[in-house]
Amino acid sequence: MAEDEIATKAPESDAQESFIPGDTPAQRGASMGEHCVTDRPSRSEKLQMGLQRVWVPSNRVGPTIWRLTVVIQEISKIAEVEVYITKPSDYPHLPSKLLLFLSSGTGIHSKNNQLQADKFASEGFVVIMPDQFAGDALQKNAIDPDTVPDSNSSLIEKVKMGLADTAKSFMIDMWLARQSQEKVLPLLHKVIEGAKDEFADAVANGDGVYAVGYCVGARYVLLLASELSDTVAKGQALKDEEQGVVRSAPQIRAGAIAHGKNDHSGLKTLRLIVSGTSITKEDIEGLKAPVTMACTENDQLFPDDVRTEGQKYLVDKGIPHEIQVFPELRVPTPAQSVYREDCTQCFDSIDDPTGLNVCLYCYNGGCCADRNHAKIHHESSRHPVVLNIQRKRKKTKHDEPPQKISKLAIAAETEEDRYDTKTEVRCYECGMDNVDKSSGKLPAVVDGVLKANTFARQAEVQAWEQEITPCEHTLCLEQEPARQIESQALGHCSMCDLKENLWLCLQCGNLGCGRQQFGGVGGNSHGLKHTELTSHAVAVKLGSLTPDGTADIYCYACNEERTDPELAAHLGHWGINIAEREKTEKSLTEMQIEQNLKWEFSMTTEDGKELKPIFGEGFTGLKNLGNSCYLASILQCLFAMPAFATRYFHPHDPIPEVLNPAEDLETQMRKVADGLLSGRYSYPDTDVIASEDSPYIPHQKGLAPAMLKHLIGRGHEEFSTMRQQDAFEFFQHLLKLVTRSVHPFPAQDPVKAFRFVMEQRLQCISCNRVRYRSDEQDNISIPVPVRRKLRVINSDESDEKPKDEFEPVTLKECLDIFTGAEEVELTCPVCNSKAGFTKRSLFKTFPDVLAVNARRFELVNWVPTKLDVPVVVDDEPFNLDLYMSFGQQDGEELLPEEEGTAAATRFVPNTVVLEQLEAMGFPRVRCEKALHATGNGDADTAMNWLFSHMEDPDIDSPLDLGGSKSGGASVSVEPESLEMMAAMGISGSQARKALKETGGDVSRAVDWVFNHPDDQGEVEDETGQGTAKAEGQSSAKAIAGSTDLPAKFRLRSIVCHKGASIHAGHYVAFIRKPIPDEGSESWVLYNDEKVVKAVDVEEMKKFAYVYFFSRI
Repeated sequence: MAEDEIATKAPESDAQESFIPGDTPAQRGASMGEHCVTDRPSRSEKLQMGLQRVWVPSNRVGPTIWRLTVVIQEISKIAEVEVYITKPSDYPHLPSKLLLFLSSGTGIHSKNNQLQADKFASEGFVVIMPDQFAGDALQKNAIDPDTVPDSNSSLIEKVKMGLADTAKSFMIDMWLARQSQEKVLPLLHKVIEGAKDEFADAVANGDGVYAVGYCVGARYVLLLASELSDTVAKGQALKDEEQGVVRSAPQIRAGAIAHGKNDHSGLKTLRLIVSGTSITKEDIEGLKAPVTMACTENDQLFPDDVRTEGQKYLVDKGIPHEIQVFPELRVPTPAQSVYREDCTQCFDSIDDPTGLNVCLYCYNGGCCADRNHAKIHHESSRHPVVLNIQRKRKKTKHDEPPQKISKLAIAAETEEDRYDTKTEVRCYECGMDNVDKSSGKLPAVVDGVLKANTFARQAEVQAWEQEITPCEHTLCLEQEPARQIESQALGHCSMCDLKENLWLCLQCGNLGCGRQQFGGVGGNSHGLKHTELTSHAVAVKLGSLTPDGTADIYCYACNEERTDPELAAHLGHWGINIAEREKTEKSLTEMQIEQNLKWEFSMTTEDGKELKPIFGEGFTGLKNLGNSCYLASILQCLFAMPAFATRYFHPHDPIPEVLNPAEDLETQMRKVADGLLSGRYSYPDTDVIASEDSPYIPHQKGLAPAMLKHLIGRGHEEFSTMRQQDAFEFFQHLLKLVTRSVHPFPAQDPVKAFRFVMEQRLQCISCNRVRYRSDEQDNISIPVPVRRKLRVINSDESDEKPKDEFEPVTLKECLDIFTGAEEVELTCPVCNSKAGFTKRSLFKTFPDVLAVNARRFELVNWVPTKLDVPVVVDDEPFNLDLYMSFGQQDGEELLPEEEGTAAATRFVPNTVVLEQLEAMGFPRVRCEKALHATGNGDADTAMNWLFSHMEDPDIDSPLDLGGSKSGGASVSVEPESLEMMAAMGISGSQARKALKETGGDVSRAVDWVFNHPDDQGEVEDETGQGTAKAEGQSSAKAIAGSTDLPAKFRLRSIVCHKGASIHAGHYVAFIRKPIPDEGSESWVLYNDEKVVKAVDVEEMKKFAYVYFFSRI
């Protein structure tokens, strides 16, 4: 692109709405350039004084087409002041408006300023650019940007450039001192008066004169838009205000300024911090005419406090205005998320032909193909500059199926070894597709974006690092007398010549190389040798140090990775300033994550043939993010359900308008739905080429739901880590988050399809009185009876303990046990009998989707151990009518409620589960807390909660199960909380009572509603106080589930687990669905990114961990 065109590009857009009456669309779209940086020369030196005709790019149409407009240029004089005049070629035949262009310090002879003025003329303005400096423009050698030192400059070069910069700053300050208000304002006053005569028609057409100003000219636009004293307006100092001051009206109709310390491409700017150029509070408070201001963050010429106070003044006075604050280009810090792998709103990625546009202000990643989410982000955020990244995988030939990994080994393969990457900087504001990456801040910002950890990797690293803690050796470290350590460039191992993978002993300052398998760059384990010789325990990896204070710290005494709260001080003891360090090597955590992602699982039939992959809509796999198979399996099953697909898959609807889409659950759920269901990403991996003789069939790349995983796990003790998790617990957690999210009308909460009501019946064995209680649930956890097969021990068997084998059980047998009657030890409140009660739970309603967890675990030394008990589940529909509860029967006498009606509204722990937990030896208080925290469901979930909260300081504090004694009447209910709960489908009366019972906490209030489905809550009387709803009064919330019979269900999908523990091993999903080109439904296996037609699914169904049944 020619430099003439570059010079016309604006750093910021004009105001979206024009203050100019009668503006044409072209005039409303005029842009303002930032030219206070330098007078960039044009390639053409033919621009002479006098009248000329030139072509100027105008009104960009589409991605690459420009409409060219002819303008007339001349340098002339108005009222003896030299001016540059540019106007449309069709003026005065077509009406135009008069625009006063106040330039930066380079003046009217700057070709850059002239081209910018021409741009306004091409939009239909008659533009006058006066020589406001009276021939004393700032010289080019004072602002040459080529003297900016880059990161590769030597120390001597940087010192020289620093001295030159100081000299130039002095020259600038001297020049600015000569451009006083008393000198400039009279010149502008004369030009305006003369222009009103010479271009009276343009002034009349616009009902006045308009002005635009840049840098130095910006402040004078504000002064011309102000009501100044008559003497000040003419450039004279006001001697004595008490003698009477005549105020003159603003000299312009409206004004616009661009004021910032850098333009959008990050070019170096001047430090113009002197009186007369920086905008003050008084400048804004004098405004009377409408203004629009485009400024940047941290602008010393337009300080934030001045801008904030000035805007408040303009609002109070009712002066029309618009202030746009544009962000500043900054290098991303290690703590910032850089979304440079896939779009935050879909799964288009840098591997696509058009690549990914990464915003260089907030680091949002946006696709730029047909969906063009990057452009949508620009339009909403006004962030103009992006880095387009296109990545192409280097072709790999796959001759044989991948070998099974048998040991942990870290390869030093880099991204450069795997991919060819192409980058370019683009500007939406200017329509430029190849901005010079070497200008200003761009080299550092682009380099920082490319070197930064991607969001997915950063989230993984943080999750792993959450598990690393200090130890006594790091907390009580005693260091030997200080000495200077060699610099990073010269340091090497004290026992060999290695200069990488170096570990510094924090106790004595010895440098030793690490172990060979850590770092991928070799090592002779001399750091460990030093520890064996000296017993010094704590070492830090020098290459992993970051300015943020993070690093790899290893304690050889504990043989574990650790953290050091005083790392900066301990390094400072050896003369190392951590703030000046740059991370040069991968940390142990990053390498461990890379290794975890290398694990693959064979997908072969019994005869060794690879299973055939399936592609198309609904057949998209999910990458393993490192122990994330539990998440992938549950997501596949959920989005195969119509409720979730209908709620979140809207390919033709506009995307949610949110500031940060990566942090929005609605956006991420819709992103995953689109990825899994659209078929857009379901195709063979084209980067893998199988040889003709190889049986290998390429699978798809799979999608990485890293953003959704981060959102779901954020703040959760377990799901925020990179450890393997219980898939069923994850399912429960996800459903809770979905329910708590907002579902704008007409969208429905998809969890409603899973909800139903279980009714518990207690009957006194002595007096036969009964009590019914209903609990709303979204799943059941059924016990699996354990019957071990007898084993015949042969004398020739090895000493190894043989694996237990179990007799198969049917699903009906498990349901019979789950719904069967059992005796519980309770005292009857009527007959005072201690004979106990019989208890039975049945379905009061049935859901559309029944989620069933098969509990195949037993406690071995207090550790849950998985048992491979086969559960036989048929493909044919089965009927649950036998398990339907019909409520109170004729002749049954109800037990009285405890403590009046308040007892019905209290949290009541599940009696059976409570007794099971107490039988395991847990104190009653802890059991009640566990049941309250886990939804009053099953013993396994509560037990896991107990194990993870053993160290809580208040674990033995009594739990107030009854809520407020006054029923919460004294607790005020915030309208915002009611609105949030209403968006979840909870009636106002229930929400009001739940909030009062839980002290106004929305999360706890939602749990309270689910635990008290029969409590219809409170209505609000005329005084605004809540009152209990009377019996028979209707409720806005319907009972979950359906009472319709027959209740027939059919197995739809399963989540299977392989491994001895739910917190280890691997999860996969099997889903029944129609396969393309086949007439009937078949079972499909989802094993991370691999999607294949399943074989031998009958065997897998026997050992499934979670079953999903659809009602038919």
